[in-house]
Amino acid sequence: MKKLFTPILAAGGLLGLASAFAPANAVLQFSADIGGTIISCVDQAACDGNINVGTITTGSVVIPNGTGTVEFLGSSQTQTTGGNNTLTTTSFQITNTGPAIDITIAVGGTSFVGPVTAISNSGSGTWTNAGGSEVTLQFYADTGNDQGGQLPTDHPGSLLADSGVLAASGATDSINYNSGFVPFSDPDLYSMTLFTTGTIIGGSLATPSQLTGRSQTMVAVNDVPEPASLALLGGALAGMGLLWRRRRTAA
Repeated sequence: MKKLFTPILAAGGLLGLASAFAPANAVLQFSADIGGTIISCVDQAACDGNINVGTITTGSVVIPNGTGTVEFLGSSQTQTTGGNNTLTTTSFQITNTGPAIDITIAVGGTSFVGPVTAISNSGSGTWTNAGGSEVTLQFYADTGNDQGGQLPTDHPGSLLADSGVLAASGATDSINYNSGFVPFSDPDLYSMTLFTTGTIIGGSLATPSQLTGRSQTMVAVNDVPEPASLALLGGALAGMGLLWRRRRTAA
């Protein structure tokens, strides 16, 4: 049974050197900078609590923050490739009981299967006791199939969509963003990266500031032949086969 994500704390240093143990063919990974502390994980590494290839699941991660903490109450990253090319990330809850912190999160997947013509991008989340907090959601795709998420700032390729600053106001608020389909063309393998930057205001044990259900998703549209085109191709091949048989019989 795999161990849940249990990082090693180091003041201002690295938190969980999972990438050092990444398999050479890793296609899904993430990295985050939480107030100067780095956390990271690669699909199928010891930090991954999910045995299925294409999904990273982590347990609770607690980071000291002044007189309080920042706690990630679980996260999940999922990649599907082939007929359905998608990349999704969700942080179940980020809770801050210390001073305000900056966050940077990158989730990258490689070897999505083309040909692709467009990618839809969306994100959502809920703020609690976090008035003044803000995040920006960005979505990248790369025809070179380079890996994103090796570091919190890794987002290779072209910027497809940018939510702009999504700020929280009042005791509760929500994040909602949808770019619709953005043109992106690649006949072969490509990579996608989800990228988030922002600030979560300070909180306390009595009144923690929280971002719940922060999620981002990219869904690609594959360029597949239309049914009519397939039927025409099938008819042409059948006709060629029949002609070949007639010529062989005549000979």
